This record gives sequence, C-alpha cells and structure tokens, in this order.
Amino acid sequence: MSEMMNITRRGFMTTAVAAGGGLLIGLPLGRKGSKMALAAGGAELNAWVHVATDNTITIRASQTELGQGTTMGNLMMFAEEFECDWGAVTFEFATGRPEYVNPLVGLQLTGGSTATPGFWGPMRKSGAQSRHMMLQAAAKQFGVDAGQCVAKNSVVTCGDKSATYGELAEAAAAETPPEDPALKGYDEFELLGTHVDRLDNLSKVTGAAEYTMDISVPGMVVGAIRHADFGGSIKSYDEAAAKAVDGVHDVIVVGAEAPAIFLENNVPALIVTADTYWQAEQGMKAANPQFDNGQWADLDSAKISATFHEGLGEEGKLGRADGDVDGALAGAATVLESVYEVPYMSHTPLEPANTLADFRGDSAEIWTATQTPGACFIVAEMITGLSQDKITVHQPFLGSGFGRRNEVDYFEQALEASMKVGKPVKLIWSREEDMQHNFHRPAYAAKMTAGLDADGNPIAWRHKLAGPGIWLSPMRSSRLKDLFAGSDFMNGMQESGVDFHSVQGAKDIGYDFANLEVEWVQKDFPVPVVFFRGVGNTQNSFFAECFMDEIADASGQDPFELRQKLLAKEPRMLATLELAAEKSGWGTPLVRGHHRGIAFHNSFDSPFCDVVELSVRGGRRVTIHKVTRAIDCGIVINPDSWDSQMASGLLQGLHHAFLAEHTVSQDKLVQSNFNTYKLPRISQMPEFEAHAVQNTNDPTGIGEPVFHTVAPAVCNAIFAATGKRLRSLPLKNHGMSLA
Repeated sequence: MSEMMNITRRGFMTTAVAAGGGLLIGLPLGRKGSKMALAAGGAELNAWVHVATDNTITIRASQTELGQGTTMGNLMMFAEEFECDWGAVTFEFATGRPEYVNPLVGLQLTGGSTATPGFWGPMRKSGAQSRHMMLQAAAKQFGVDAGQCVAKNSVVTCGDKSATYGELAEAAAAETPPEDPALKGYDEFELLGTHVDRLDNLSKVTGAAEYTMDISVPGMVVGAIRHADFGGSIKSYDEAAAKAVDGVHDVIVVGAEAPAIFLENNVPALIVTADTYWQAEQGMKAANPQFDNGQWADLDSAKISATFHEGLGEEGKLGRADGDVDGALAGAATVLESVYEVPYMSHTPLEPANTLADFRGDSAEIWTATQTPGACFIVAEMITGLSQDKITVHQPFLGSGFGRRNEVDYFEQALEASMKVGKPVKLIWSREEDMQHNFHRPAYAAKMTAGLDADGNPIAWRHKLAGPGIWLSPMRSSRLKDLFAGSDFMNGMQESGVDFHSVQGAKDIGYDFANLEVEWVQKDFPVPVVFFRGVGNTQNSFFAECFMDEIADASGQDPFELRQKLLAKEPRMLATLELAAEKSGWGTPLVRGHHRGIAFHNSFDSPFCDVVELSVRGGRRVTIHKVTRAIDCGIVINPDSWDSQMASGLLQGLHHAFLAEHTVSQDKLVQSNFNTYKLPRISQMPEFEAHAVQNTNDPTGIGEPVFHTVAPAVCNAIFAATGKRLRSLPLKNHGMSLA
C-alpha cells in the first residue's frame, strides 16, 4: 500500500510505458525531450546556444512553455539562421539574463501573444550571429576568407575542407559576432513554416519532462494552504491539533505581515508543512482554520450584477471618442440599444499553483510554475533583501496558465514560508484553493447603442461598460502595478483613468464608424481579477459581435455583408473576414434545419473570424456541425503548433460560450472543482477547419485571439435558428446545452 501511495507522476508514466507502450501509439514524438544539463565539452556562443563536442546543439528557451508551443517556435527561429542540424537540437529553459527579457514587455514574461513577435528579430539575429562565429572560426582554421565558407547542418565547408560545429565551438566562442548580420528572406526558409515534431513530446509522454511538482531537494517539506476568503482575514486555527498529525512540521501564517508584500487584495493564508502533501492536508483539516469575511460577508452574484447594471446608467470615463455620437443618435432614423453581461471565469490550468522555495540565508533557489520569472526575481529580491545575483529562479514546464501565472502570489507565499521555517518548502495549492482563490477573468455588463440612417447603415456606435479594473482596482494587488510603475507600459494601461484591459477590444475595434464612443464605469469588488487569455477581448468581442448582428437584423442586411462594408478600409481584416466566409460557403444553401452565425474580431494584431454552422433541437439542444476559422497572423512558424492553437482555442471558446461561470455567494466563489465548474467533453468537439491568410508579414499573436469569436458566432447562429437573442453567458443559464 505504501508503494502505491508514494508513486510519482514520473514513476507512473515510466511504468505505464514499460508495461504496454500504448501511450506512445500514434504520437509524433520527435527524438528527445528537453535537456536540463549541458552536454560535456564544447562552448557557449552566447546567451542562447551551447554547442557540445559531440555536435549536440542546446538552444535556450526564455519564454515559458505552457503547452502552447512557444518554445518550439523560438527554437526554430534560431535554428533557421544558425544552419544547424535539427536532428541534433535539444533545449533547456533559462532565466536571469537580460537577453531573456521580452522586448515587447520589458520583463522576462510570456503573455499577450508577444512571445513569437517579440523574439522574431532577436532569435533570428542571434542565430545568424552564431553562424557567423562558426564561419569565422572555420575560416581561420582553413586559412581562407570567411566569405568562402558555407554553413549547413552543423558543418562548415570550404572546398574539400570541413569541420563540425562541435569541433569549432571553442574557437568560435572567442570570435566577435557581427553587429547586424543579414537575415534570410522568406523564400530562403527551410525549417520555418514546415511541420516539425515538437522536441518536448517524448519527454512529456514518458514522464521525463520536469514540472515543479516533480522536483525535490534534501530537507524539503511540503505545504498545504488555506486562504481567507477575498477581503477577509484569519480568525483562528488549532496549531496543536495540526502538529499532533503524524509527519506535520510547521503551522504558519503568510501574507499578513513583513516580509510579505503586495497585500491589498492577496488575503492572508495558513500553511501547514509536513513530510508529504497528504500529511500536510490532514494537518490542515485538524487545524480547522476559521476566517472573518468582514464587510463582504453578504456579497453575492446578484448584488454584483445589480451594481454593474446600475453603473450603466452612470457617467463613466471615455476610452475613445470619435465624432459626435450624441448628435448622430439624435438624428438617427433608428436607434438600437441592448444590454449584455458576462460572468467571472476561472483560468483552471490543469497544474494547480505550486512553488518550491529554498531560502538559505545568503542565497535563494526557487523552482516555480510561472509565466513571469522576471517578476519572480524582483519579488524575491524585495522579500529576502538579497541581490539578484544571489537568487536563482528555475522555470520548468508548466501545465498551462492562460495568464493567471503572470501573478506570483504562490511564489511569494512559498518563499516567505521557507524563510519562516528555515528549510525548503514545496507549496502546493489544492484544486479547490486554485479554483476559488486564484485571479479570475472579471465580470462585466455592457450597454450597446447604435444609430442607423434611413438606409439602415450605422452612423453612431456607443459601447458602454461597467465592471472592475484589472490595473486600476484599489482592491487588486499592486504586484504588477508596482513592477511597471512610472513606465510607458504602465502609463498606457491607465491612460486618462481608463483601465486598458477593460476596454481592450472595444476602443480598438476595426469597424469604420464615423461617430464612436467607448465608455467605462469602474465598479470594483474584492473578487481577485487578472488577465485571462485574450483579456478584455473575451467580453468585448462578445458584446460587439452579437450587437453587430442585431444591427444587421434590424436593417435587413446580411451579417457578413454588413461587416464587409464596415471593414472596407482595413485590408488585413477584410481579407480574413472574406476568407472565412468563402471557406464556410457563406450564402450557399444549407441542410434543412442548419443555420450559420459569423463573428469577427481583431486582437493582438491578428484579425480572426469564425463561422459556426449549427442546429437546435427542441429550442435548447445545440449541435454544432462545423466551424470554419480564419486568421491573419503573418508567417506561420510551426504549422503543427498553429493547428493545436486553432483546435484548443475552439474548445475553450465553446467552454466560454456554454459552461464557464464563477458565481459568488456569501463572499465565496461557489464553484470549487471540475464537478461544478464543468468543461466540454471530447465528444462535443465539432468538426472544424482553419485557414491562414497567406502572406509574408512578420508573425503576430495567435495564442490569445483564437477563442474570442466562438461565443458570439454561436449566439448569432442560435438566433438564426430560433429567433432568440441571448445576451448573457454562459448559455447553460438560458437552458442551452451542447450536444
């Protein structure tokens, strides 16, 4: 029994593979997993690459791999210019050097669909510089000019002379790279744009890939945690009862006093440490912590919703104001107005929050599931008083993140716990703690208003929102706000007192309206909020695209043709819309009972469009027969990762549309696990096809935009099928279910 209880994830995977190998069948595994230790010998050419004497190429990944494939794309960018043998490439995750800072963010951070466009230049440039260093070293060895040498597949040749990268590595490391090397043109790419198996596949299915959960260090204890409800405090706990449980070591409070920081919204929590996680959980149950919710004890979803709707009648702050909306509405032949609403949503990464922190007094080493090791270094420095050269932050693989892991509250908690108990602490949040006490996609209400002329053309558009501010809420942790304080980035997040992410996807709408106004009424609650995949676009695309269909219906126009007309001045957006319409057969006859809905949105500089074909049985049971997707994301780096993003985005969009909802009751989030916060089943994944607008533009974001348009396209198709306008999500609250 003890052997069964102590089996590790890696042990289970290894045993399962050895027993039958069934897990491996049909998977394109590639040749190897991530390399966590450098091959012997060779040399480091720069921050990005180590070349071993056996010709193994280890490329470093600075962006977090959450399963989205970012690592693979960035490796391919480097390898394309380096002219190395892809069969000899492996990788390792790296932190702590200025080269790893995301140039579009200013920190080493993965998010906002910036990983690919942000490193498109730096990775290719570094690869080209590394190739030139090899050419220069070979030229000296051959006694020729470097221009006479050619690099290909990790070998430099000149006539009948040749040398491998491994043989040249040590000499090449001493060469000075060119400041501005010439980069390949699109028609010269041999690796980029090709279907290449991901290098992390094999390590993941065999259990070799390391997540923070897998890592142990000598003397480590494991911590379970319980948080006060948002806005609350710890009232009592039984330390003696907890310590009476076999294996329990310590009972401590974190987040209540120095060295804890950023506490406006991060409520205090109780941690019980023990030899194993099971023992820590039993100790926590014995401790029986009680919490005081203070002024928010009676907070519930109905009160939050009522506050939002009241806010829609108040004056807010303008995020954008073009023309004269009031004047245009006053002169309009028809005025339309509708109110929409969306709930709080959870990120629900399959790997719950966890960190292993080892504070040693004069140094600290931390392993953490984070999207932002850059912020971790800064927070660790602030908490410990150590300089950053005394701090090591490791970022292993992550079991998804969706933006939640740009907050480092659990990192701070583990480090504080290690400082207090004087030993390494692996802190693990339970699924319930992770779902109820992490940071959520904010809830919002919106009032949409449009004025139409006599021909049914929109001459005025007003998008008014009421809800929390991710950056500006006084109840939200100042963690990231402090890190960016005074920067151009932070100033942009709160321009004119308007929270950027509240109006994101509304103020930058692509449609051509002569008179356009976006207004935000700030209504904050202590429910913790942060960036959800797509951030403000998740709600504003739903509001705008459903309302656009209302305009089309009221004016007697085809929904596609109305959008086509309003995007006439935006060629990239128009091309994406038209590609989706063409591939879906928009306007052609459908099977009886089938209906189409369309939605378009531009976010992260990547226009996206969905066309959903569905039928509705009994007015409630929705069968989605086909989804046609189109995007312009510039050059597609790795088609396999692109395909995965398009599939996963569709599934998450269906979750968003039909099921995703956190409700509040007595200052608590009701949903605590996947039995109440339900996910779509694999059998509910519809047939779909995805298309990329073909061009040679630099790559733009794809991770964030791929699910915004699903919910509005579904709702628009349901209207076409039933005549019912559904103006709030999720659709389960309207009795709608996904077949």
